[in-house]
Amino acid sequence: MKFKTCFLLILLFSVLATLPCNTFAESYSGLRQEYQQLMKSSQLQRQRANWDKLIARFDRFVVQQPQNKDLERALFLKARLWDGLSSASGSGRDAREAIDQYQVMAKRFPRSRLADDALFLAGQIAENKLNDQAFAYGLYQQLVAQMPAGDMVAEAKKRIAVLPAPKVPRPVVAEQDYADDRSVGDAPRLVKIRYWSGPQYTRIVLDLSAPVVAKPNYLKGENPRLYFDLLYTKVVSGLPSTIAIGNGLIRQVRASQFDGQRTRVVLDLNRVADYELTTLENPHRLVIDIKGQPTGVALSRQPPGAQVASAAADDSIASILNSSSDRQVAVHIPHKEHDEGIRLVVIDAGHGGRDPGAIGPNKTYEKNVTLAMAKALAKKLRQELGVKVLLTRSDDRYLKLRERTEYANQVGADLFISLHANATANGKASGVETYFLNLSKNNQAAEVAARENGTTLQEVGNLEAILFDLMANAKINESSRLAAEVQQSLISGLRSRYSRVNDHGVKQGPFHVLLGATMPSVLIEAGFISNSRDEKRLISSNYQKHVAAAITAGVKNYSSTIDQVAKR
Repeated sequence: MKFKTCFLLILLFSVLATLPCNTFAESYSGLRQEYQQLMKSSQLQRQRANWDKLIARFDRFVVQQPQNKDLERALFLKARLWDGLSSASGSGRDAREAIDQYQVMAKRFPRSRLADDALFLAGQIAENKLNDQAFAYGLYQQLVAQMPAGDMVAEAKKRIAVLPAPKVPRPVVAEQDYADDRSVGDAPRLVKIRYWSGPQYTRIVLDLSAPVVAKPNYLKGENPRLYFDLLYTKVVSGLPSTIAIGNGLIRQVRASQFDGQRTRVVLDLNRVADYELTTLENPHRLVIDIKGQPTGVALSRQPPGAQVASAAADDSIASILNSSSDRQVAVHIPHKEHDEGIRLVVIDAGHGGRDPGAIGPNKTYEKNVTLAMAKALAKKLRQELGVKVLLTRSDDRYLKLRERTEYANQVGADLFISLHANATANGKASGVETYFLNLSKNNQAAEVAARENGTTLQEVGNLEAILFDLMANAKINESSRLAAEVQQSLISGLRSRYSRVNDHGVKQGPFHVLLGATMPSVLIEAGFISNSRDEKRLISSNYQKHVAAAITAGVKNYSSTIDQVAKR
């Protein structure tokens, strides 16, 4: 028994010794010191990586220590970091993130002496960095109403006196009476309104803080309006009162606090159309699908900004995304005839920047391998198929997973291919596999999805629960055919040159990097970087070229199947 206890203790210390230093809990004092050093150094502030790294450490602190006595101060400093980053980068995205972080802090700790400072600083960002006076006005009003004893109330009142009061148009719709006069003091909130257009419908998504009862009403006629009364619901501060769509099917969406008992969301239509209303949970959403083909938008092959996204400008993702509208824009799925074939492919080199991906036994970083393969594949596709190819990244930079498919959608890609290298804990597994987006069918697929998503298995399960409203735009059948062709070509192409190339087949899973893609999309694991033999192959330029050639052959075969279907 003593021997067994000693053995377990030795094993425990061995495991602890191998853990990276950031596995252990962060201290607030250490984070504050790092924050102060960053604020004092203009040189450090020039590198975004320094901001991102410290923000990630604050994230870990918040997640790992939810009961820490310094949590409210940590949340405030985290928001200050985003505020400082937005000043350094000049990015509207960073500024909006800073506002969100300030609001999170104020919501979680409304009685903190820092809460009113947080809302005031959020208002300053909205006013001075985003030039959104209505949003700023709402934030200042929230401060005055919710924190009347705060030391920033006087300053907030000064800004309210200077700024013009936002005008919220009252929808001209039929009034209805509701007998229930339940209090809305703790009412659900309408948090955000999103939309996108497809060839057969336009989807409106209402993001909510809690479940709601929605009462639909349809006013048909010369100027049709579809509206939804969200009972006992309030509108979150700063939500735009009008969102213009103008796609020939829906003119605009309007939202306002209709009275003390309900929020009304109005869809002004160009013509009478059928609709479907779906309620979703985790998170809570109302999904409204308006049936019909949009006619008032340019469904062309060249989206705005595409003229600068030439073959020589593979890193054009930054300009495409940064030039997008501040509000949620429609993702216009290009309308294609069957005989158009494949003209534009977006290749995604997995990971990058502060995200190295998996690391091999000889310290090979997945992010470097995927970038080399992406460039080799881009060259081969251009040579063999004569298609236009764009890369989500052409250097060592960090991109959020959602930004990769967002870019592919905005440039109107016909295919999206994400390149990765697999990894396992024991290092014995080797071989190649190809994934497409769907619910995971086995535990292994879920584990791969968790690793590539940077999440846990539990979070993968949560992700599957909300896939419903994303599947409509995902080309599942086409993606599965593309995955099958690519996997078959990879195995036949690599086995003719290398020994022991294991075929792990085509699998499906809920990968973040594939969510939201409006074109056939696959994720390729070109080898196991955790396996010494595969690692040597992955860093070899010859192997990278052979992988590129095999994928190109698979794309070519897939393209021919499209032609065969079109000619039936």
